[in-house]
Amino acid sequence: MTLFITKRATPVGEVVAWRSELGLVRMGFSDGMDQPEAALADPSPTIGREIDRYFSGSTEALDRLDVDLRGTALQRRIWGLLRTIPAGETKGYGELGTLVGTSGRVVGNAMAANPVCLALPCHRVIRRDGTWHGYAYGNHRKRWLLEHEAKRKAPSGPSDPLGA
Repeated sequence: MTLFITKRATPVGEVVAWRSELGLVRMGFSDGMDQPEAALADPSPTIGREIDRYFSGSTEALDRLDVDLRGTALQRRIWGLLRTIPAGETKGYGELGTLVGTSGRVVGNAMAANPVCLALPCHRVIRRDGTWHGYAYGNHRKRWLLEHEAKRKAPSGPSDPLGA
């Protein structure tokens, strides 16, 4: 499989994305992920443009990117639910578990295995009591991402997804 790579500087660190011909296979912050096999510079500007748009305030920009996921059927079902959580909102691990007939712990394990953070927004999943821990790229980034999205959410909803 040929992989193409895109890198973008963001306010919370460099984002790196790898895609196949079918879509994203990996996306994350460069200081928190292993580097997969060699990749070619991506000749298409699409992924880089959408990353830039997301960090400029178009919090739905990454929702349009195709993904090429490899995981168990249950992981793919859970990851698919992530795109149903609107930007600026959060859901609990247990709440997502109920939707797919499993536990919050299984959902947490799927979040830890999410290969394309941001495009599949696992940062929007929190504990039932509104807290979190163990975000793969650091809790400071999770907070920043949630606050970034909350600032762009329509005024009709709650303005603080963190309950602070």
